Amino acid sequence: MAFPEDPLGLRAELRIGGTWVDVTGRAYTRDPIRTVVGMSAQGTGVDPASLSLTLSNKDGVFSPRNALSPYYGRLGRNTAARISVPGGETHLALRNRGARATTPSMDLPSGTTDLDVRIELSPDTWSPPVEAELMSRWSTAPGRGWVLALSPGAIGGRLQWSWSPDGVATINVLSTSLGLGPGERAAVRVTLDVDNGASGRTVTFYKGPSLAGPWTEVGSPAVQAGTTTTFASPSLLGIGDLPAIAWAGVLDRVHGAEIRAGIGGTVAVRVDWATAIPGAATHTDTTGRAWTLEGDAEITSRVPIFVGEVASWPSRWAPSGQDAWVPIEGAGILRRMQQGRKALSSTLRRRIPTGTPVAYWPMEEGDTATQAYSPVPGCRPLTAPGFDWASADTLPGSSPLPTITAGSTLRASIPAYPTSTSWQLEFVYFRATEPTLLMPIMELATGLSSWPRLSLRLGPSGAVQVLGISADGESTSILVNGGAGSVAGQWNRLRFTVEQDGALVRLAFRLIPIGGQGELWTGSYTGTVGPLRSISGGLYTSVLEGTALGHVAVFNRTGVQVMDFADHGYNGETAGARALRIASEEGVQLAVLGDPAESALMGPQRPQALVELLHECAEADGGILMEMPGALGLVYRTRTSLYNQDPVLVLPYRSIAPSLDPVEDDQAVRNDVTASRRGGGSGRAVVETGPLSVLPSEQGGVGIYDESVELNLADDSQAQPMAAWLAHLGTVDEARYPSIRVDLHRHPELIPAVLRLRIGDLVRLTGLPLWVGELTTDLHVMQIQHEPRPRAWTVTLVGTPASPYRVGAVGDDRADTDGSALAADASASATTLTVAVTAGPPWITSSAWPAEFPFGIRLGGEVVTVTAISGASSPQTFTATRAVNGIAKPHAAGTDVRLAQPAIVAL
Repeated sequence: MAFPEDPLGLRAELRIGGTWVDVTGRAYTRDPIRTVVGMSAQGTGVDPASLSLTLSNKDGVFSPRNALSPYYGRLGRNTAARISVPGGETHLALRNRGARATTPSMDLPSGTTDLDVRIELSPDTWSPPVEAELMSRWSTAPGRGWVLALSPGAIGGRLQWSWSPDGVATINVLSTSLGLGPGERAAVRVTLDVDNGASGRTVTFYKGPSLAGPWTEVGSPAVQAGTTTTFASPSLLGIGDLPAIAWAGVLDRVHGAEIRAGIGGTVAVRVDWATAIPGAATHTDTTGRAWTLEGDAEITSRVPIFVGEVASWPSRWAPSGQDAWVPIEGAGILRRMQQGRKALSSTLRRRIPTGTPVAYWPMEEGDTATQAYSPVPGCRPLTAPGFDWASADTLPGSSPLPTITAGSTLRASIPAYPTSTSWQLEFVYFRATEPTLLMPIMELATGLSSWPRLSLRLGPSGAVQVLGISADGESTSILVNGGAGSVAGQWNRLRFTVEQDGALVRLAFRLIPIGGQGELWTGSYTGTVGPLRSISGGLYTSVLEGTALGHVAVFNRTGVQVMDFADHGYNGETAGARALRIASEEGVQLAVLGDPAESALMGPQRPQALVELLHECAEADGGILMEMPGALGLVYRTRTSLYNQDPVLVLPYRSIAPSLDPVEDDQAVRNDVTASRRGGGSGRAVVETGPLSVLPSEQGGVGIYDESVELNLADDSQAQPMAAWLAHLGTVDEARYPSIRVDLHRHPELIPAVLRLRIGDLVRLTGLPLWVGELTTDLHVMQIQHEPRPRAWTVTLVGTPASPYRVGAVGDDRADTDGSALAADASASATTLTVAVTAGPPWITSSAWPAEFPFGIRLGGEVVTVTAISGASSPQTFTATRAVNGIAKPHAAGTDVRLAQPAIVAL
């Protein structure tokens, strides 16, 4: 039996031929639709989202080989699938790059008219990893008008307003932090006063709950010298991703937008997407403007709970022929990404072609090679007989490179390229010791006059030289001469540039230690720049034997710096920034939840598969790599985004379906942790006290649970803090919750919050029974499973303790006591407690620190609120409110006294 009309509004869709097709009526009720996203265990990686769905196929519609099916030739491997539910108000959904809505803009205010631009939205994050366009009238120069965008680098988000007075020049202004949380619905506004009456212009940013306000200024108005105008760009007015610039575009819901001529003036544009027709491709707003959707934009009132791909279409049928069905299994994008194991090339090999070289030879061939191929079309291989290939593997940004041997040679031809007045040659090299003589490492055949041959030479004590040689070889001249001390024992880059400057040819020779700034030596002579035609070397003598060489690149211009950072594998890049960069390079949509700048510093990026590199970022930082909830993309959640969260979902015990079974076991216990930096040092942390310490059980611990992890960290100093953090996470003395089941059809008031849940969000359980031990507990969601049926919808959550991520802030939170205990027995109702300090300083007193009261302490499992403390020395007298967590009992002298929520030092 297939799904009848579902009062919960569940919808199952397949994307066939670029169109979402509703197949809800084909879903069998005997098998619930199951969608699962989350971790199989606590860690930094999320399992691919999964979907189980059985479709009726008695007419063969879903048989890919059935030529009578209307979908013949359009059903295949990795057909997109989506499960969605009603999400309330109709909105404009922008779920992928290139998604936007546009309308003609020719009659919009411009020139000397003040502007007032407003937009209301609920973005995935107000702190995007890169600039994200909100609303724009903008194209490439000379068609620039203005653009309002979210700018990265500020917790809570910030706005960027850019405009052009002439269609070419651009003026930019940034706001201070908006102070908005992920998914929070709000309106933002910018006003441009083109002439503030004081020979200047003023930009003011605002935020508010809706387009109607009330508005609150964000920071102070930005006042700049000189009046201005805005160019009447012929481009369309757009909401969402702007094709003219390489920004990301805002993701998720847009509710409305306005443009006014004059600050608070006449409305020129007002679009309210709540009045649009769901599923329509166009919308006419209240000012009569027709909006057209582009890319993956959609007018909808629905929220996806699964977006993924169907990889196979298995046909099944009853022997009687009375029934046929297709049990499809869908999966998130991670499943497909994990199928391929091809390692990405080295960072230099990936980066250098982006600088459009006219010739490039990575020289990363295997150990039996005799020549090096070029990824540049039309560029013939570099030949190097006698080289010892793949023998130097210590450059972080490269796969193994060859070394020179005595008697080896090198030759490469440069393809003809358009005439230019400058060119640049660059390569990397390594020598263990300084050469004993000044020897040529490369000789260049050029169209230069009057020195068509150039010899690049390396010598003792870091000496460098460029020698000009006449066409007949009879005349020579030292054109560049320099040296600044030994550069042996380290990888270096040699960058040589030639430029025409009037009648002069200017030469520059820069030697750059990998990861450093380097030295520059220059020279010039009267002549004319011609193209670089070929490169040669050898017969090399024993003086240069063992010199590693590679990544030879030629550019038909100077100032190219594509090797910067890539040469050391982006060592020191933050985990969030690396995840963004490599995903962008591979064309994978990825967003960062949290501030990328606050994630861990990474070591060099070495050749690995894409997913492995992304997981490496999460492991080094302690963050989470997950899938986007509403699109085929990824989200990297930084470790710091897990700190001190407010609950996204509050679940009263009465709303939880039977049975809630907290588990206290040793599944996640790790009390002896060694963290090693890949290729470097290590640090160890051992928890020696407490109920989950390495002490044997008879001494109050659990014994040794050891673990060793290797992480790609930037510096050895990171190893010990990471080991301590992992040991902290591994010794949380709280229960985990493997199954928290909620029947949403019985508690529809919880649906909006459940639909906002993402892996790592905080869920608070309240009103728990006495036998659980705490009335309230905070958990991080590690898995979300939806099981919708006709007229029923169950969500099951897996939760782990959130308390390890409740970290302190200097000046705001207090560290725990070094040691305190009751100095006398206390009855179950006593409101005065006598507390002795057994180690460290005494507790603060309420007379000296009145603003620090009240606060909570814990003794014998009971949480009490301390309202006052008297006595400057031990023992001290505490005035307290008892049984805050519902536990009231007497306590004997010697009972340990601790802060209920002590500050924890964050990693």
